[in-house]
Amino acid sequence: MFFCIFFLVLAVDVRGSENAGDYVGTETCMECHEEIYESFVKNLHGIEGDPRTPAAKLGCESCHGPGAVHSEKGESGDIFWPSADSPEPAEKKSDICLECHTKGKVVLWHSSEHETRGLACTNCHSMHKENPRNLAKPTQTQVCITCHQEIRPQLLRQSHHPIREGKMKCTDCHNSHGTIADKLVEAQYVNLKCFECHAKNRGPYLWEHPPAVDECLTCHKPHGSTRDFLLNAKQPYLCQRCHLNTIHTGINELQARGPGEARQSVYVALNNRAFYRGCLNCHNAIHGSNHPSGKALTR
Repeated sequence: MFFCIFFLVLAVDVRGSENAGDYVGTETCMECHEEIYESFVKNLHGIEGDPRTPAAKLGCESCHGPGAVHSEKGESGDIFWPSADSPEPAEKKSDICLECHTKGKVVLWHSSEHETRGLACTNCHSMHKENPRNLAKPTQTQVCITCHQEIRPQLLRQSHHPIREGKMKCTDCHNSHGTIADKLVEAQYVNLKCFECHAKNRGPYLWEHPPAVDECLTCHKPHGSTRDFLLNAKQPYLCQRCHLNTIHTGINELQARGPGEARQSVYVALNNRAFYRGCLNCHNAIHGSNHPSGKALTR
């Protein structure tokens, strides 16, 4: 048993004893790639004192493979390049990373949305950069909006989560490596993710508002909106997507002037149908109410 374990460890250390002579060492790589090396030794991969890192194993060749032929000929095809612009298959690039990164958020990578679309780890991460988490760009948001360009203008709208201020980042809600929920939301479903910050809206309530119970995104846009509170539409039009605008008794009505009231002041036009008032002026317990008289979500 001891002999088998020793042989296995030895085989792993040299990554195939028959090719051990093909490894030239990090110092040889540094002779030509000094700038990359200077950056590499400052990031997490370059910590030689940590036995989990490439630097503590075979250095550059832990990821790029044996460099003897490459160092002699100097041709890129003689060594493995897992970078984003490399012609190597995405699956092969990611497999190099997944040899070490086997736990945590990466466990659902296979068959994830990004993986099935042909992305590799190096599309978002750089092995050599010294910035936090080895991102390919200075900030996480810049990496994400490279592909998700439709999200960028939403982040610039007046009502938004504080992503552009740096108080939140995309991975506070999403796991880019894979999830069991839609849109790579890092929860079983959207509402559970929202409740992590908005716990006061979770309930349970004596009187519940069905859209709020069903899904927060029924009424809210998570990345940004031109309306207050990240709403999909302004009042009363948002409410009237579910509540008809015929008469207000029991159901909402369009809160605007009629044709014959164009020149009337608000005091003349105002009646029991509540012209010029938003739904939330009265129905302010919009997520639910625990008040015995809160059936209409008014308290």
